[in-house]
Amino acid sequence: MSGKKFKAAAVLASSSLHGKNATIEKVRSLMAQAAEQGAQLVVFPETFVPYYPWWIWMALNNPNRLELYQQLYDNSIQVPGPEILTVAEEAARLKIHVTLGINERDGGTIYNSQVFIEDTGRIIGKRRKLMPTGEEKTVWGWGHGNDLVVYESRLGRIGALICYEHSMALSRFTLYALGEQIHVANWPGANFKSQPRDRSRIIDAAMRHTAFEGQVFVVFSSSMLTADEVAYYHQLDPSTQNSLEPGGGIAGIIDPLGNYVAGPVEHAETVLVGDIDLDLITSAKHMVDAVGHYNRPDIFSLSVDRRSRAAIYSDENRTLQQSPQDRPWPAETSQA
Repeated sequence: MSGKKFKAAAVLASSSLHGKNATIEKVRSLMAQAAEQGAQLVVFPETFVPYYPWWIWMALNNPNRLELYQQLYDNSIQVPGPEILTVAEEAARLKIHVTLGINERDGGTIYNSQVFIEDTGRIIGKRRKLMPTGEEKTVWGWGHGNDLVVYESRLGRIGALICYEHSMALSRFTLYALGEQIHVANWPGANFKSQPRDRSRIIDAAMRHTAFEGQVFVVFSSSMLTADEVAYYHQLDPSTQNSLEPGGGIAGIIDPLGNYVAGPVEHAETVLVGDIDLDLITSAKHMVDAVGHYNRPDIFSLSVDRRSRAAIYSDENRTLQQSPQDRPWPAETSQA
C-alpha cells in the first residue's frame, strides 16, 4: 500500500452518565467533529459505551456493587444491535472508519469489546479483551484467541488491543506477525490516585514502545472524568475525596519510529487529528523488522490457539458449536 496517506483522530472524552443512548449521541457528535477535520479513522476510548465502571476500584458494599452491575448490564449493548447500527449508519454518512470501545452484552455476561466499522457502515469485526485487569474480572468475561486478528480496510491493515493487554508481549507480536500497519488502542483515563503508578505515563510508554517494536502507526484514545462524574463517585464512596479528581486521560498518534505526529493531549476533551503515511513503515523496518530480518524464528516460536470457545460441543465430532456472536465477520451491513 505504498503512498497511502490519510488523517486519523484519537478521541479524549468522557462518557455520559445518562445511559447508553446519551453516550451514543455523544459518539455521533464526536464522529462529526473528526470528519469536519478531515479524519478518515476515528478511535474512541475503552468501554466508552456506556462508560467505564470506575466503581469497581472503590470500597463499596456488595448490595451497592450488585445494583451498579445491574445498571451496567442494562446499558451494555449487543453486536449487532440497534445502538451499534446507529453508529454504523453515521460512519457511512460521514464516510469514516470507526473503532469504538463498548461494554458488550452476550447472554448473562458483559465483555470489554472493540467494534470495527468501515466507512461504508459495514461492521468488519469485533474483539473482546483477553484478560480483564484486576477488579475488572468482577464485571467482564474473557476473550479468546479468535479475537487476535488484523482487519483489512481501505486505509490499511488495522489491529487492536485494549489497555493492559499491551503488557502481553505475545499478543502484540501476534498482531505484528499478521501484518498490522495501524495499531488502535483503547484505554480508560481518570485522575484516580488509588493505584501506585501514573496511568498517563504508563500509557505514553506503552504506546511509544508498541509503535517502535512493531514498526506500526499507533492511534490511542482514552476517557476522562468530568466534575459531575467525580461528584457521583464521591457520593458512592466518600473515601475517593482525596484520590479522584476531574480530568485524566491521554490521547495521541505515534509514527513507526516512536515519534508523536499528533499530541499527546491530556485532561481536556479533544478530538486530536494527525497524519498517517504508511510509507514510513518501510523506513522503520529498514533498521528493525520485528517479524522479518530482526526476528529469529529458528530460536523463538509462537503458537496461537485461534479457536473460539462456546458452552456446547458436538458429541459427534467434538467441534465447537458457534453461537451467533461467533459467526465469521463481517456480521452486519448498515442500511445507510
